[in-house]
Formats: sequence, C-alpha cells, structure tokens
Amino acid sequence: MSILKEKDLAAEALIDEQFLSLSKGRTAPPGGFLYKDAFNAQAGKDLRKVFKMVTGVETGYNEEQARRIAMSSWVGDPLSDVAILQMRREGRDVHQIMHTFLTEGINGVSNYPPELEELWEQVGVVPEWVEWDRIERGARAYRRFGVQGHRYQGIGSLDMYRVLSIARTLMSTGQYADDTTYKRYLLTCNFWTEISEPHGMRPFNEGWKVALRVRLLHTLIRRAVFGSTRWEPEKFGMPINQSGMLTAPLISSAMMCKSMQVLGYKLTDDDVEDVIHLWQYVAHVMGYQRENIFPSDIPGAVQAMHDSLLLNTPSEDPDCIRLGRSFMDSFKPHPGATFKDRARQWVGYKIGIAQSALFVSPDTRRAMKLPNPWPWTVPYLIAQFPKNRWQDIRRLKDPVYALKLDEKVRAQRYHWLKTQLSDVEMSYQPKSKF
Repeated sequence: MSILKEKDLAAEALIDEQFLSLSKGRTAPPGGFLYKDAFNAQAGKDLRKVFKMVTGVETGYNEEQARRIAMSSWVGDPLSDVAILQMRREGRDVHQIMHTFLTEGINGVSNYPPELEELWEQVGVVPEWVEWDRIERGARAYRRFGVQGHRYQGIGSLDMYRVLSIARTLMSTGQYADDTTYKRYLLTCNFWTEISEPHGMRPFNEGWKVALRVRLLHTLIRRAVFGSTRWEPEKFGMPINQSGMLTAPLISSAMMCKSMQVLGYKLTDDDVEDVIHLWQYVAHVMGYQRENIFPSDIPGAVQAMHDSLLLNTPSEDPDCIRLGRSFMDSFKPHPGATFKDRARQWVGYKIGIAQSALFVSPDTRRAMKLPNPWPWTVPYLIAQFPKNRWQDIRRLKDPVYALKLDEKVRAQRYHWLKTQLSDVEMSYQPKSKF
C-alpha cells in the first residue's frame, strides 16, 4: 500500500512507532499472569488428564517457562517488522520486494534497510543446529497423515479460536470468516504440503519460500491489526506474536503425531521428534526467535503446549464463536457446485463433524453449537483405524512399501488441493488489503 494513499500520515507514523516499541520496558505479560490459578482450576486438571491420555506425558507446574512464553506475547518479528514498514513508508511496492527477495535473495533488492540484510543472514544461511537427515525424516513422517492431517490441523484449530487474541486477529483481517474461510484453509493446507515435501525446506525451494513469504506478509497483517480500534495491546500484546509462533508448530508436530494415533497411525518416538525438528526449522524461517523456548523432545513439547494453553482462558466472545462456526460451515456443500463437487464437499463436511468428537473439546463444541458428531465418528473410526494401522505396521517393516505409500500419500495431497485450488491460487501470493 502506497504511503500516498493513507489519510493521516502523521497518525500512521505514530502507530508505527508504538507498534515497533511495544515490548520495550515490559516487566509483566499482557493481560496479567494467571498461570497458577489456571493450573489449579478444574479445567487445568482436566487438561492434564487429556494430555496424559493422548500423549502419555505427565505434565506439571512450570511457572518459569510459562512466564517466558507469556512475556514473548509482547514481541512480533522485529527484523521483518522494521524492514517492511520502513520500505512501506518510503512508498515502495513491498509485495514486489517480497517476490524479489524470495527468488533472488538480498542481492536482488535495492536500497534495502539493514534489518532486511540481517533477516537474510538469518534465513539464507542454514543454522548449524539443523540436521537435514532429521528434517527429511520428519517431513516424511509428517506427510504420512496426508489429507487427514490437514483435516486434523483445521478441526483442531477450533479450540485455539477461543483464544480471544487469536480470534480478534483473524477476524480483523476479514479473510477468515464467512465465504473466505475455506479458501484460506486450503491455502494453509498448501503451506503444510510444501514445507513437508522432499527437500521442501532447502533455501529457495518451494516450502522455504512459502514459509518466508508468510513471515513477510505477517508483518503487514500484524501492523494492520495493531492499528485497529478493536485491538487492545495491553490485554493481548502483539498480534501474531512469538507465543503464537511457538504454539502453532507444537500443535503441528508433537500434538498432531500423538493425537492421530486414535485414527490408527503409528509413529515411533524418533519419528515424532524428527517432526518436531522439522517444525523448529520452519518456525525459525518464519521468525521465531532462537533465544525463546522450543523443546526438542516429546515431553518438553507437551509441557510447553500445556503451559501455553493455561495462559489463555477459552472465551465465548462473539468473534471466537463466529470464527469457529464459519470455519465449520465453510465445509458444507456449496449451492452452486456440480453434483460431483457437492458430493465431495458433503463427505468432507461429515468427516469434519466426525473429527470434532476426537480433536475438539466438548466445551468448545457446546459453545459453537456444533452438530452431534458421534453418529459420524463411529463409522469414521471403523473405516480409518484398521486401514491406517495395517499400513503403518507394514510401513515400519518394509522400506519398499514405505516408499510406495509415501509416494501415494504425496499424490493424494496434491490431487485433493488441485481439485479445489488453481495453480495460481496454490502459489500462495495473496494480495494483502493492507
């Protein structure tokens, strides 16, 4: 967006200054620190029981870690935020700069600010802690779930939509409600697909580019949400903050791998920790700061997820409910679709309802008034569990079969996306309205 199109340049510059300095001098988390109360509440006790049942991990009280996670809610992505906003203030086309940066690196951008060069040094050189063998094994284990994994990550988001800061961010963009919801979900599925393709996270490969593109776009979204009259920084901290950049990868790695066991999938602990390693690198490319907490093993990841959830009391704010409802409703058959497409959409909608019994808390299902899932969950489990368990038992014993199964699942993911998104849409280059 050109600086010349803004109505009040002085006011916008002041908001920029407040935005970039939000974390300075902070000594307490936004909205207060209620970890101890949440831990001792019945909901906290129930959460630990569920985590123990799903993951096998006994989570405990870790106030120091919880406080560090909470304090990181003040911080967005300083390097990207400073660089993108400076170039935007200069009236430059930041979308074109992003495209050049992704395809040519820092040398393709003229008159770049020092923060953009520092960002390039961060993502253009692979960190020493990255183990490529583990990245590739983690990607293979992650994509084992195929389309069912994409469905899990979508349906599993409903509980997170009850975190008011998340709901307020997504609703403020206007791109995650009503008729835009399903397309946004599919584009996110494309992101999950690309980052887990073989060698996808190598610099300049498609997964790496998608992750970095999302990082840069998040600055524009973060700044726009921050400038909204509905955003309360003292209560919420920074939109799309470091705390959220931890929670999302934990859901996509340890929590997903353990939760999907109910559908018959069987991964070893080494597999799961390789998936965690993959997502640690994805988070790094997307702006998660190295000095913050990122556990490398299953117990640590589950504990960090537990602590993150206790920091956010589930809300029944209209934004939270509308966001969740619009997500579920977006799977319903579209009136103008062909009979074949409507049949496919009907199946997808019923699978979502079935999965809600497995991956969404009863309280969230109640708050969002979701349909009774159990008539669909039982046949869904009967259809999925034996097939997935048999495939994984054979996969773990037979490398040749494992390779063929991986190729099949990769093809299924792309086919599922391409039946619903064009090649242009799958390039994940949305034109931000900001």
